[in-house]
Amino acid sequence: MKHQQLKQNSKPNQPSRLTALTVAMIIGSSFSVISYAEDEVITVTASRSDNQLIEQLANQIVINQADIAKIQPKSMSELLSTVAGIDISSQGGRGQSASLYLRGANASHTLFLVNGMRVSSASLGLTDIQTIAPELIERIEIIKGPRAALWGSDAIGGVVNIFTRELEQGEGFVGASMGADSYRQIKAGAGFSHGDGHSSLSFNHEESDGFDVFQGVQDDADGYEYDTLALRGQQNINSDFELSWLVQATEGDNEYDNAWGADQTYIKQHLWYVKSAYEWQVGHVQNSLNVTLGQNRDYAKNYGNGVDKEDGSFFETRRDQLSVVNNSQVWPHFQVNFGADFYSESLNSTTDFTLSSRDIYGVFAQGLYQADKATFELALRYDDIEHIDSEVTYNAGVAYQLSKNNKLTLNLGTGFKAPTFNDLYWPADPYSSGNPDLVPETSQTFELIFDSHLRGVDVSASVFSSTIDDLIDWQPDENFFYQPMNVNEVEINGVELLASYQGFGGRHQFTASYIDTEDKSTGEQLARRAKELVGYQFDTTFYGVDFYIDYQFNGEREEGTQTLDSYHLVNLSLNYGLSESLSTQLKLTNVLDEDYQTAVNYNTQDRALYLGLTYQM
Repeated sequence: MKHQQLKQNSKPNQPSRLTALTVAMIIGSSFSVISYAEDEVITVTASRSDNQLIEQLANQIVINQADIAKIQPKSMSELLSTVAGIDISSQGGRGQSASLYLRGANASHTLFLVNGMRVSSASLGLTDIQTIAPELIERIEIIKGPRAALWGSDAIGGVVNIFTRELEQGEGFVGASMGADSYRQIKAGAGFSHGDGHSSLSFNHEESDGFDVFQGVQDDADGYEYDTLALRGQQNINSDFELSWLVQATEGDNEYDNAWGADQTYIKQHLWYVKSAYEWQVGHVQNSLNVTLGQNRDYAKNYGNGVDKEDGSFFETRRDQLSVVNNSQVWPHFQVNFGADFYSESLNSTTDFTLSSRDIYGVFAQGLYQADKATFELALRYDDIEHIDSEVTYNAGVAYQLSKNNKLTLNLGTGFKAPTFNDLYWPADPYSSGNPDLVPETSQTFELIFDSHLRGVDVSASVFSSTIDDLIDWQPDENFFYQPMNVNEVEINGVELLASYQGFGGRHQFTASYIDTEDKSTGEQLARRAKELVGYQFDTTFYGVDFYIDYQFNGEREEGTQTLDSYHLVNLSLNYGLSESLSTQLKLTNVLDEDYQTAVNYNTQDRALYLGLTYQM
């Protein structure tokens, strides 16, 4: 497994400036160079800067396309659950709602990006990760800990940046698979060139009859069907100027259980952007300027169970986005980044909201300096949220190389989460309404990281502590009229351990985390989050067959007055090359046929088998 704690290399072999710029514009706004023991990986999320010289202090992990091929995940939930510190609570399988808790923070406290673009719903403040097809992902960058000083709202627990599949001229794939619950999938992709540039066109179709997701209501199977089409490309205009783009659309339908009304949702999502990258120089200062313009839209209509589709209720949110980021390499060991973000959010619905649009502005600056054995980072950002408030956030860090193989890093940071349209302007009824007087939720976080490489074993240990203030909760008044209030304070303390080793017949990775999430007003743990998470992954090749085994232990979790039992999961993936281009895949999930829940009364899938065939050029 390569999705491990990344090891930094302060003096990597540098590609040409044009190559670095090309990669930068393809995957997002800006970069840092990171090195595995086996190869180098360029990442964007930690700094938003084209950084080829200075290591990043953020706690970051990368899941690459080779990892995804080994795991053969059937959902984003399954893929991300292999990462230390990430806990998933799902209301059924794929097609149902799922909450991702990064280091114990709320589901809305993780910022989700696709190629650097925000994709969350402006009404709920959540991202529907279940509609994202793992087959169309090039890689995922995960930042643990607050990164609001670079990205603004939502980045309290961390950032998950998903990059779409990229194929060069002559590269391509086509495949199909089938499995449990009448699961069927077709996927295809191809790369083609156009002058001094190239594009990728990818498609994925998945459907399943599903299984009964909720106990005691509508004893039936709850299936789903999704289609995703993505076009991604880049074009070099000249040696200093480049354009890149993405157009992606998802359409589908899913079923759920509901005793009183609609039990199906029709979804339609799209994302597009155009990015420009320009390289310029003033004196000895080399600059890279990145400008991104784009939009994401999220539409959902609820119907069924006696409600005709044309009469269903719908919500549609739209976010127009513009970002400008400039990276200045002042000296070989001193880098400064400046940036500005603007996005306009709007809501259209069958229900009338008091206000249905707002504008958000943000400006930030970041400095990175590398001395002999120490590296320093300081970032500061100002955000103005229309009709609400303004926020100032920071990130500060220092890393010290204790010895050739040991490093200690200290990170401090703040974050915030702006109230959603639902929180602020939910239409009043006899029992509840939104609250326009809400202020953003805010956080303060401390983290200490120790990285070590000894005799082929890579180890990373982290200790972190976060306080989140003004948490929004729906509270009743003396007349039992409910409104959201800034009332709660949460304290999160945790430790994480990650160790990886190549030997004894393959690659071993061990992860463990203990995360205590206390609501200070009640002394209780936050709902649906396990304190203990343990994982072990092993992959090897034997007689031409690629084996991948994933073991997960999840501790008890609380929800209301109920306690959900701990559980063990074992998943197995096999891949066998029938020829140089043709391979067959086998995936067995929940090998032990564990009966468990991650949300009260919501079922999870039994043991399931999937078979696939892939042709890759």
